[in-house]
Amino acid sequence: MEGDWKLLDFEGIRRLLEKLSATPMGADAARNLAPAPSVAAARQLQEAITAARFGLESGSGPVLPELPDPRPALRQAAATGAALSGQALRNLHRILRVGQELRPFVEARPALLPLGPEVLDAPSRLIDAIDAVLLPNGSVREDGNGTLRELHAELKQEREAVQRQIQPHLRGGGKAHWAGQRLSVHLPDGSREEIRGVRRGAGPGGHGTVVEPMELVAPNNRLEKISGNIEQENQTVLRALTDQVRELLPALQKLVDALTWLDLAIAGAQLSLHLQAQAAELVDEPVLQFEGAVHPQLWLAHVDHRGPKPKPLSVRIDAENPILVVTGPNTGGKSVSLKTVGLLAVMAQSGLHVPVSGRALVGRFSKIFVDMGDPQSMAFALSTFSGHIAMLKKLLAEADNSTLILLDELGTGTDPEEGAAMAMAVLDELARRGVRGMVTTHLTPIKTFAAEHPSLQNASMRFDHERLEPTYELQIGVPGKSLGLLIAEKSGLPEGLVRDARGYLERLHQGA
Repeated sequence: MEGDWKLLDFEGIRRLLEKLSATPMGADAARNLAPAPSVAAARQLQEAITAARFGLESGSGPVLPELPDPRPALRQAAATGAALSGQALRNLHRILRVGQELRPFVEARPALLPLGPEVLDAPSRLIDAIDAVLLPNGSVREDGNGTLRELHAELKQEREAVQRQIQPHLRGGGKAHWAGQRLSVHLPDGSREEIRGVRRGAGPGGHGTVVEPMELVAPNNRLEKISGNIEQENQTVLRALTDQVRELLPALQKLVDALTWLDLAIAGAQLSLHLQAQAAELVDEPVLQFEGAVHPQLWLAHVDHRGPKPKPLSVRIDAENPILVVTGPNTGGKSVSLKTVGLLAVMAQSGLHVPVSGRALVGRFSKIFVDMGDPQSMAFALSTFSGHIAMLKKLLAEADNSTLILLDELGTGTDPEEGAAMAMAVLDELARRGVRGMVTTHLTPIKTFAAEHPSLQNASMRFDHERLEPTYELQIGVPGKSLGLLIAEKSGLPEGLVRDARGYLERLHQGA
């Protein structure tokens, strides 16, 4: 689905998924989630979320642990001759272990992972290879190979020898001081002992003096040389291990893709639970039907005691009722209804569950056009009306029978009569093309036009006339009234002014 679906608060849904993700890969997938290229692709994620939610509700898992990001290491390993750090290789080890642990869950519920369970442990032979040469902290094992065993044995022997050599210098109060592989004597402040050797500066904390006795210079040089050989051999071991990683890069990439998918599915399942949502029925025809739908953000605000319980709405947009024209008072919920329908459509086409209490049917739309809020732009010197016109121009250039439109306050920003005339012409053209969607308006002539047009259907936001307040409930088939003067009076506008306004309104109607 191409179009301005970001205007429907979908970014907020993606942020929620990102917070629910356990891995950097899943968080990236959540940030980039978009309507799937096909119904089949959307259905795959939808079914994975359903399977993950079953696991969460039944306590049978899986629950993905927090994981390091292996992608930089895999990119580095792709270069011939590269040597990954021990920590990067241990991170890959962690990824491989988790892949092994997740396989039984996917075998039990195949819908969790369309790639199949075998991708989760295809590169698992690397586990033993890493364990054979690396310690859990990422250091190369002293017995990582024969050369290392010999070098570490030699290093140990030489260190013991140099420690014996330094003993005579420690009898006068000096202390042994290691700096890397060089052993020296730390003489305290005020010490009168004189040692023939090389001064290495002040001791720890700036106290005393460090002196390397002359007879230890050659043994220390040998220690440093052996240590350097060990480090070179460590790099040889890491390079050889990285070569094995490079050979398994395709399998490792599939494993990372699988973990990313599972993380996104589990995050989607958690979101589904929070929203009390369910999977929509996805079809190829351009149709929308929601029964008892609520806006996700409003529902979460209510659950967190930050807002009232949102009023559910039910709507159907299909071949018989392609375009819904919603009217009603300001602050009555028209825009929220528009956003709810659009957001749930985008969520469903992205593979997410949607918060409805009844049926949810979402068809395939190739494009979505959204015009919400004030499109005025000071940067481009556009008036409100010019902004609407720019959007309508683009809409009329591209809309077809697989287009979903969500237009707020159609026809506003200019003279009401001209705006209504233009809106009617636009709606007539869109209906002729088979476009589906919802529009909101305050303009009275459009209500009459919709009532007489075979492709348009009136709807309105219910208003409680006794309590003089909106109920935020959408009712289909009934045109609404703007009730601007009634709401103005309730909001505290002077009674006399409202009375005069009603008089002017009556004169306007008589003039018509």
